Amino acid sequence: MDDLASLSSAEIADEGDLVLDYVEPQDTDYDEIYQILVENSFYEDLLSNLNETYALPTDVFVSFDECGEENAFYDSENVTITICYELIKTYADSAHAEYQDDYAQEVIYAGFFTFFHELGHALVDQYQLPVVGREEDAVDAFAAVLMLQAEEENAVIAGMEQFDLDAVYEAEQDELPFWDEHSLSEQRVYNVSCLIYGSDPEGYADFIESGWLPEERADGCEAEYEQAAYSWDTLLAPYLN
Repeated sequence: MDDLASLSSAEIADEGDLVLDYVEPQDTDYDEIYQILVENSFYEDLLSNLNETYALPTDVFVSFDECGEENAFYDSENVTITICYELIKTYADSAHAEYQDDYAQEVIYAGFFTFFHELGHALVDQYQLPVVGREEDAVDAFAAVLMLQAEEENAVIAGMEQFDLDAVYEAEQDELPFWDEHSLSEQRVYNVSCLIYGSDPEGYADFIESGWLPEERADGCEAEYEQAAYSWDTLLAPYLN
């Protein structure tokens, strides 16, 4: 137990940064998204803040790129987070069609939650963090908690709505992917909505009325949020600058 305690409080040398790259797409369908990202300093500012917050043992490359599929992933071998233009376009187009908000803002929000999800994978890998349960569920909680703590509630809600969009696609398939390392998208909707509600039950009371969260689940969401926040705050504390 003493050895575990010393490991949990160990610090690492800050020898790396999150390094951003926008890869120019070959398909002109993604030109607008590429231009929005390049001309907006959102992710530059975000990564700068994160680099000031976390000590990293090596550089972690964050690449927005054309992938040939709607996806995002962390590659531990190359220490690279990749957010695919295809995924951003699907999410941004869907949100814009529904809300008619500023398209540039929808492009930013389309990759925001996903980036934090993949950052969770990167930190688990780089810090060799213990994860009890499925890592995919853990980094969903990581993304939701850190963004809620940063008062980016709208972006977390956008992430929840993206899972809801994925759930519609899954429901149209002949067979649900029960075998997948991710929870089903509809489960991810409820898990994230529970964390949002649990962070401020009075402020998000309408989640129950609107159907985002069953009342039976809502009863325990404040405790779920507090547990997730405590867990991630404790795991990451040794690595804060």
